[in-house]
Amino acid sequence: MNDPKAFPHDYFKDYLALLARHFPGDITLNQLRILQYIGLRSSRGKGHTSHKDICTALEMTASTVTRAVSAFIETGVLHEETDPEDGRRRLVSVRRSYPSRGQLNEEVVQLGQKYFGPDAWLPGDD
Repeated sequence: MNDPKAFPHDYFKDYLALLARHFPGDITLNQLRILQYIGLRSSRGKGHTSHKDICTALEMTASTVTRAVSAFIETGVLHEETDPEDGRRRLVSVRRSYPSRGQLNEEVVQLGQKYFGPDAWLPGDD
């Protein structure tokens, strides 16, 4: 594990570099927060989430969430579908066929283990 005093800076620097490798181009901090939230929901077996859930959890406006989700849908990262129980509600999840999804998950786990120890951040942990 790294020096605890350097932890926040080094971890976030490495995490942002990892994300930049997988999502090149212009991406905002809000887009990263939204993608991370959706990704964590998907990887924890919760499947999908709604725009409203994202807005509430991240304290963001509906327009910010809609723009970010739309951008990720266009690039093939996210998938959106109508809620079968409520036709007005849109559900968002990480597209299972997204090419680097598995690699990204593996790298996030490795980074977590580097900074938090070998048993940290194992898939399926809550």
